[in-house]
Amino acid sequence: MARKRRLYVAGTAAVLVLGLASYGIAAGNDDGPPKVPPSTKFHADLNGLQEVPAVSTPGFGTFDAELVDDETLHFVFHYDGLEGGASLFAHVHFGARLTNGGVSYFLCGPAANAPVVCPPVTGTIEGDITAANVVGPNGQGIEPGSFAEILRAMRAGDAYANIHTTRWGGGEIRGQINDRNQRELE
Repeated sequence: MARKRRLYVAGTAAVLVLGLASYGIAAGNDDGPPKVPPSTKFHADLNGLQEVPAVSTPGFGTFDAELVDDETLHFVFHYDGLEGGASLFAHVHFGARLTNGGVSYFLCGPAANAPVVCPPVTGTIEGDITAANVVGPNGQGIEPGSFAEILRAMRAGDAYANIHTTRWGGGEIRGQINDRNQRELE
């Protein structure tokens, strides 16, 4: 009987310890949203294999940007070797790797919010993005003008740059911005 009692006490103690440990782990994650690095520089390497779905194209590109002040992002976007016809527009989208997301701001295109017109197949464009250029995506929680929110997404690696062409309306080349797992896809 004494042995049974000791086993019962030991079992109860083990369950109690596991319960407290689980609570401690869960309570430790109550610090709010994950911390995002305070990056002021942004980079992405673009190719067709990062598009969703992937596109087989010799096209490639780079997106580089730097926060000039709290309200201005200066970017340089270069692309070359596109084979999908005329370049329609380029954007930065709010979306994680391997997912499609809504447009946040234009890099080039005929739209009113685009800083410059896209050169046809190869080109380098440069411009500044401010809150006035941010168009959303409202459906994903980034309202027009929410400059700080898209910067946070870019810092976290949850935004991407891409360029759309007449053949590939969904995008010909794409690159995840400041993604720690960014790699050359071949």
